[in-house]
Amino acid sequence: MDIKHSLASNNKKKRWPMPLAIILSLSLVVGFASSFSDGDATINRNELLFADVNSGSLDLTVSGFGQLRSKHSRFITARYQAQVEQVFHLPGSRVTKDTVILRLSNPTLEQQLNRARLTLARQKANFEALKLSQKSEKLNLEANLTLLESELANANLRAEAEQKLIEQGIVSTLDYKRSQLAVSQLSKRVSLAKQQLSQASDLHNQRLQVERELMREFELSFNAAQLDVDKLNVTAGINGMLQAVNVEQGQSVQMGAPLAVVGSEHQLLADLHVPEREASRIEVEQKAVVNTFAGTVSAVVNRINPIVSDGRISIELELTGTLPSNARPELTIEGDIITDELNHALYVRRPSFISGDAMRHIFVLNPSTNQLIKTQVEFGKLAGDNIVINSGVNAGDSLVISDSSDFKHLQTITITNN
Repeated sequence: MDIKHSLASNNKKKRWPMPLAIILSLSLVVGFASSFSDGDATINRNELLFADVNSGSLDLTVSGFGQLRSKHSRFITARYQAQVEQVFHLPGSRVTKDTVILRLSNPTLEQQLNRARLTLARQKANFEALKLSQKSEKLNLEANLTLLESELANANLRAEAEQKLIEQGIVSTLDYKRSQLAVSQLSKRVSLAKQQLSQASDLHNQRLQVERELMREFELSFNAAQLDVDKLNVTAGINGMLQAVNVEQGQSVQMGAPLAVVGSEHQLLADLHVPEREASRIEVEQKAVVNTFAGTVSAVVNRINPIVSDGRISIELELTGTLPSNARPELTIEGDIITDELNHALYVRRPSFISGDAMRHIFVLNPSTNQLIKTQVEFGKLAGDNIVINSGVNAGDSLVISDSSDFKHLQTITITNN
């Protein structure tokens, strides 16, 4: 067997298809290119998304995202060093101003309260005992005065009787003088007794006033101690929603440590984060619309935060309309701030691949030839879901707003309805 001849024969058989393969490849390339040539490129209408160019009034907007927050918030901190005994409510709970969120314990405060209670009770007992003592003393003085007044009356009667009898010589002048002297002495004693009773009353009132002030001081100390103990039951303080609980059961907290945050539920603000490059168009008092994904609510720009974070600026919006049903603090939102109002503008639904203030090529439908014509269009400002058109097309034109990057090398495309 001729091995060399056999090998040569096999080599010839392997080489001869190569020219044919090259020819076939070139044919495929030419065919593929011809299928995408300007005159022969076609596409089904159902594969494209069209939008008509409109003309009329249009609001220019700056869009952003953010979240709602309470207009009124209460940050609750620990007044004293304590331990968390029990947590009654978790974030998201609706609370009233008297709702107890958690309970703390502090044995020192409870001991101070007990001491203040005993001190106050002792002072009250002393005050009542003083009043009884003064009442008894006053009764004794009044009894002494009554006795003296009675003796004075008898002495006056005796003197008057002796004055009549002395004229008849029945009573001696000496006895009459003694009777007059007794009347005079008793009159002075009655006068002194009255003064003593009056001074005693004034002294009693002053002493009671001092004791009453001392008791009021003890009451204030007791009330302060009671308030400190009551504060161990941490209440919401305002009606709203519990937004945060910063402690756990059994945890020890220091004075001033954050415990919880409660915010108003129906009085809300919106923090909208917008791109820094567009923030220069925003001014205070401009109107806005906030979308909670269950509805929209009108708003107005209340404050512009000058600090830039991650290329965005925070805009505070005051909600002025009726809140949607799902509006609550910390809810994620979207929003549009109306920066200008155009009376006569060309605009179209914004294609996803086009940004504001850009010159781009886009396919425009020619209805007479049923072809898409690549056209250079100058786009202007964004207006929510729409975008302003400065030049390149006219009102009523239909633009392809779906992604057509696969056909960017073509100038015209024929539309088919199949």
